[in-house]
Amino acid sequence: MKRKYPVSLFLIGFITNVLFRNFWLFIPSVILLIVGLFVKPCLYVCGGLLVLDVLLSLIGQLRIRHAFLQESDNPDFQAFQDAVSEKGNWMEGVMGFVEKQMNDPENQVHLPSDDEREDESNDEDATNNERP
Repeated sequence: MKRKYPVSLFLIGFITNVLFRNFWLFIPSVILLIVGLFVKPCLYVCGGLLVLDVLLSLIGQLRIRHAFLQESDNPDFQAFQDAVSEKGNWMEGVMGFVEKQMNDPENQVHLPSDDEREDESNDEDATNNERP
């Protein structure tokens, strides 16, 4: 089956990369843009930083897209790829995938209750008191 990477997911990832992943380029760009209103050279530096930010974000998102479209040996990742690639709304497919994974008994993690934790700590205290 030929997989497609949703354009909306690509755009969301790209914008997220520009704003948050490369914030060390974005924030100085905004500051230099404000300063650049009064000092022209700062405006040029701002433009350069923004172009660099956009290029790095685009390259990062293209790498993610490439990794998503490659065939994987991992059955969980294959199921995730199928959920995102489904016709229709990719978000519904991902939510269905997550619900299925959460309800799968193979993926269940047993977290001890407060009573079980107290029993374990009491057992440890008893063994620590027995040592000379």
